Order: sequence, then structure tokens, then C-alpha cells
Amino acid sequence: MRRSPLIFLLVALLLGVLVAGVFYYRHRHSPRYALHQMALSLTNRNYDNFYDYVDLAGIVSHLMEETGKALLAPNLPGGNFLSQFGFKMGGRVVRHLFESFEREFRKLAYQYFDTLTTQELLALQGAVALADISQKGEEAQVTLRFPEKDTRLRLTMAWNSQQRRWRVVSVNYEDLKALLNRELW
Repeated sequence: MRRSPLIFLLVALLLGVLVAGVFYYRHRHSPRYALHQMALSLTNRNYDNFYDYVDLAGIVSHLMEETGKALLAPNLPGGNFLSQFGFKMGGRVVRHLFESFEREFRKLAYQYFDTLTTQELLALQGAVALADISQKGEEAQVTLRFPEKDTRLRLTMAWNSQQRRWRVVSVNYEDLKALLNRELW
């Protein structure tokens, strides 16, 4: 019995569609896709979509903790326990304060985003396309490099199972400080 080439083509087509579907699903649920969506949101000036991919309260809390570590003397009386307790309490206070000022913070961020030029947005899209991403389970370490400014920005992203997307949960304090120093001064 001779098999028809049509059946072979149909099976190959179905297999190709299945493989393409699996790759598409994996791409849509990757940190790189979330980064691309963030860059696209900034380019399109759709800032609400941008914040869907950013845990702003978590980032601010992390930055406040890192700022506190940089400001504290290394040998506090009471040892490491006292400093850990202070960081935990400070983090809770910062989160509550942030909730009160989130709208104003976003307004300030929107004003900054509106000043980004096409060249800067293209540089951001290039940095996202070439980002170094190291994913371990539901957490990913991302490094964005900006060669024209000779800087980098390291981010931590986490999978949010409720929203079914990757979100930026922290920004490296030293990288952000260097980037802001170059940008603002």
C-alpha cells in the first residue's frame, strides 16, 4: 500500500505548528518578552502598561534598604540583629509611605519618560534585545548595557503567578546611582 505525500505534508505541517506554538508560548512567558513589552510601552508612551511589568513598591523598598546599608556604620552596637530589625521595620514603613505617594511618584516618572528622545528609546530597545538574562526558576537576573554611556543596569525579575508575567522587583543600587549621576549631572 502506497502512502500519499499529502498525508506526509499534513503531519509535517501539524508538527511544525506544534513546535512553533511551544516556542511562542515559552517566549511569551520569558523575562525577555517582559523587557520588550516594557520598552515598547515607553516607546508608545503607554506608561500604565509599563507599570504592569514593574513592582514599584518593591523596588523603592529595596533601594531604601540598600541606601540604608550604605549609610550605616559597619560596627553598630547590638550587632547584625539590630541592623536587620531596623531594615525590616524600615521596609514596612517605606511600603506604607510609598502607597501614599505612589500617584505623585508616577506623575514624576511620567514627566521624565516624556523627555526621552527617540535616540534614547532606541538605545533602550537595543539594550533590551542584547540583555544578559540568567533565569533560575521563577527569578531572573538581568543586565542591560548602555555602551554610549558606558554604564549598565542590573535588575532582578520575578514571575508573578497571579498576573502570569515577569515583573522587575529590584534594581541594583550602585548601577542606578551611577546611571542617575550620568543622566542628571
